Amino acid sequence: MLIFRRMSGALAVATACLCASLLLSVPAFATPITVNVRVEGSSATLFEGPVSTEAILASPGLSTESSNGAQPCDVKDNGANEGFPVAAANPTTALYDAAIANGLAFNAKWSTGTINDFFITQVGRDIEGGPPEYPAWGYAVNYATAHVGGCQFQLAPGSEVLWAYNYFNLPHLLSLSGPASVNVGTLLTVHVIDGQTGEPMVGATIGEVSGGVTTTIPGSSTTNGSGNAMISLTHAGTVTLKATRAESVRSNGLVVCVHNGNDGTCGVASSSGSSIGQAGGSVLGYTTTAIAAKILGVKNGHVYARRRAPRVLAGTVEVPTGDTLHEVRIRLERRAGSRCFDFSGTKETFVRARKCGTASFFSVGGTESFSYLLPAPLPAGRYVYDIEAIENGGHVTKLVSGVSHVVFRVK
Repeated sequence: MLIFRRMSGALAVATACLCASLLLSVPAFATPITVNVRVEGSSATLFEGPVSTEAILASPGLSTESSNGAQPCDVKDNGANEGFPVAAANPTTALYDAAIANGLAFNAKWSTGTINDFFITQVGRDIEGGPPEYPAWGYAVNYATAHVGGCQFQLAPGSEVLWAYNYFNLPHLLSLSGPASVNVGTLLTVHVIDGQTGEPMVGATIGEVSGGVTTTIPGSSTTNGSGNAMISLTHAGTVTLKATRAESVRSNGLVVCVHNGNDGTCGVASSSGSSIGQAGGSVLGYTTTAIAAKILGVKNGHVYARRRAPRVLAGTVEVPTGDTLHEVRIRLERRAGSRCFDFSGTKETFVRARKCGTASFFSVGGTESFSYLLPAPLPAGRYVYDIEAIENGGHVTKLVSGVSHVVFRVK
């Protein structure tokens, strides 16, 4: 029997071994935020979707079978929290709330001292430990592996939170993108990269998700040297695709609306002229009808210590069927006090700018994923990192806050 409680008198949860019977009334702890949570177990995706979460303060605290009583999980009271002064939602509270809401068994052990944080030991059927590699739970935020415990990382609204079993033995975090709709039987091209680096992933298999389990699509190819694979979907309706690969965490789910000719679904007009809205989606979190760009590995609004500041500027571009990518460009601006500096792509160094907000874009090639290694660690300051993509027709993507426009600090 696994028992865990948020010790408030208002919440009591009893979970039997591998299935949960839940009775709870969740008290308010702080202002909640909504983030996107994905939980990848050993053999299935346990959860993927938005979660409303908030800090768990020292009182009432979070109590599990292995926590030695109620403990805080609120950023400010946990370990090396990088100086955040107030309580905030974090990856552990997001996982906890996702597990509770979906009836998943959950346990975590408490570690005192300098760590002062929870180690996740069980979600669903997956329990840490065992031969040969001692699988354990780990997490990433916006595809970047954090170097602090799950209660020590302040989340921003809309953050992408990934928890995965055997995380530390799986070096690649797959990211899948592709068109949001397709006709039955038409070849569909999808793109798989390592979300941490933007590197195309060779040899990934594309499968359809049902009940959390990903089953390979018959006749589909594995991804080539560019990270692309071609598949054909044989039935109309909405399907969710995932990429799998050895030594890799499963990808995000890519929702594709499959229509049968002019049947009026997926935003396609029927022969009578009516249509039903497209129910598709993408790795970027919105329907893809035009070329779109996304920054990887740099967290919007985050404050980095100098030794942990980003050294690689990476991103990915999603190109819908029918469009062609011409060029990808980036820019990086630094502000230190009243002075501003722009990173020069030709000189490969920061140069003094007469005024802020005038940084120029420079090209990083014409592929759908890229990474640019900065020549030196970033000094202290406020940074603005932008990415834009240009299609062959000349259309330039717009900057989207938190997606292709990121602001962060280094101290």
